[in-house]
Amino acid sequence: MKGKPARWIERWIRFGFLMKGFVYILLGILAVQAALTYRQQAQDTQGVLRAIAHQPLGNLLLIIVAVGLAGYSFGRLIQAVLYPESDGKSLKHWFKRAGCGMSSLAYGALAYTAVEIIQGVKEESEQTQFWTAKVLSWPFGQWLVGGVGIGVLGIGITFFYRTLKADFRQRLKLGTMNTQQRTVVVAIGRAGYLARGIIFAIIGGYVMQAAHAFDADKVRSSEGALVTIKQQPYGPGLLSLVAVGLIAYGVHMGLQARYRQIELP
Repeated sequence: MKGKPARWIERWIRFGFLMKGFVYILLGILAVQAALTYRQQAQDTQGVLRAIAHQPLGNLLLIIVAVGLAGYSFGRLIQAVLYPESDGKSLKHWFKRAGCGMSSLAYGALAYTAVEIIQGVKEESEQTQFWTAKVLSWPFGQWLVGGVGIGVLGIGITFFYRTLKADFRQRLKLGTMNTQQRTVVVAIGRAGYLARGIIFAIIGGYVMQAAHAFDADKVRSSEGALVTIKQQPYGPGLLSLVAVGLIAYGVHMGLQARYRQIELP
């Protein structure tokens, strides 16, 4: 894929990183508000989209966000199917492809949710619990749900690993920055991955608990994970730190939009 089509797709993917960052910055801001206000409820990414819809020109903003998230989803799909950034055939690279595929599905679904909100589709609460209950009713469903919980926990652990290793540096054009800028960029990325690791670890724990207890009501989304943090001793302070990390992750996505090395097949 050469020439203008490739440049157009690259710009769309970069715009996708930018819109993903926008969503996470808003998620972090709402989490800060929840930490500082007793009655304020934390939100997940779908809650952020609904909050955008309630703003002036909300539908227009949602269209822009949906287009961007679709671009991000498409970029992850390219990584999952073709993985142009690496020629490796090891098990590690196949795991990376699988992760890119799941990310593509997740953000494609989020873009679709934005379209549904624009169309006025009513919110269906507790969808996670509904589907968990459905899977639990299947033969070996309890094992399947438990496996999903382990997988989600594994994603959280992967984020912790990336926090320490800061492997995202390999995909950024750090050579265009001075030493101080590189230090700040890496620190922002680490803070963002740490916050996401905490949330995924909590969600994974809830899913495994649901499998063990055979009770779908124990499953929680990222909103539930943030509520759990708020309920701990010194919860508002802890939630504020995680919220700042989510904002940092959003900023990191913005930096990815600007400095990421994107290779198209």
